[in-house]
Amino acid sequence: MALRAKSLHDIDEIPRFSHAVLIYNPAARKMLHGPSEKLQDVLQVLNSYGVKVEVVATTGPKVASSLAKKAVDSGSDLIIASGGDGTINEVISGMAKSTVPLLVIPAGTANVLAKEIGLPRSLVKSTELIKTGRIRRISLGKVDRRYFVLMAGIGVDADTIAAVNQQLKRWLGEGSFWIAGFKQLFQYDFPSFELTIDGKVENATFAVISKAKNYGGPFQITPQADLFSDQFDVCLFQSRNRWRYLSYLWYLTWGKHASLSDVKYLKSRTVEVFGSSDIQVQVDGELIATLPQKFTIETDALSLIVPRPEYS
Repeated sequence: MALRAKSLHDIDEIPRFSHAVLIYNPAARKMLHGPSEKLQDVLQVLNSYGVKVEVVATTGPKVASSLAKKAVDSGSDLIIASGGDGTINEVISGMAKSTVPLLVIPAGTANVLAKEIGLPRSLVKSTELIKTGRIRRISLGKVDRRYFVLMAGIGVDADTIAAVNQQLKRWLGEGSFWIAGFKQLFQYDFPSFELTIDGKVENATFAVISKAKNYGGPFQITPQADLFSDQFDVCLFQSRNRWRYLSYLWYLTWGKHASLSDVKYLKSRTVEVFGSSDIQVQVDGELIATLPQKFTIETDALSLIVPRPEYS
């Protein structure tokens, strides 16, 4: 049963799906060893529920977006995304504003969205949510015509992503980001940029504009954020001193960073950012643009299958 209403609210009873498209990234970390076997387990679950599944692999950047758009346009009543947060971001960008539900099967390095909504670590258990879960309609962030479900980062984290060795990422996972991050600590100049938030001008050298509590690894930069709200939580780090960032890291570890005098924590639905075109922007762990940019909330934008509290 396709869900094609103009506005779809939360649905407690999962409908019976008939035709799904499963978009997966063969380069995702959990797919590096035995992807065929892992996918077969997922397909067995889907077939047992009577779902006809078309499986398509991504072959490069931005491919997942076009695959998701094609799936929506062809009348599929369920889209399944298996990969890391970057792959899921691309799928979401291709299906945003439609009412076709999305099922996420986390298979990447950080899997921040999976942590945010409490998805099981098992690919099979995540697949079973089409019977045990519920559908929630959520808003998305938008920047430079690109949607995002988690967060945008401006400054040093975007440069860290650019510096990550992809070979190391495949084998070390989150460890590759730590290596790149410490390298950036000594190489990045921490240029300042300007943000307009609810009409007030602020300055920062690193900013996170987020709809999610979790950031990556053990950190929660925006711990008050709510994926199901219609606003951003914005955290601004203002120092240009590279050694101060080591102090930030310590306070972040203990969740005390918002108490610092050179850190600001705000909430807003629109954020405009101005600065050098050398300053990079990432969304959901993928580099997308440079400054200047405008970040907005797109309400009623995505139907996401999430666990029920009793199953999480």
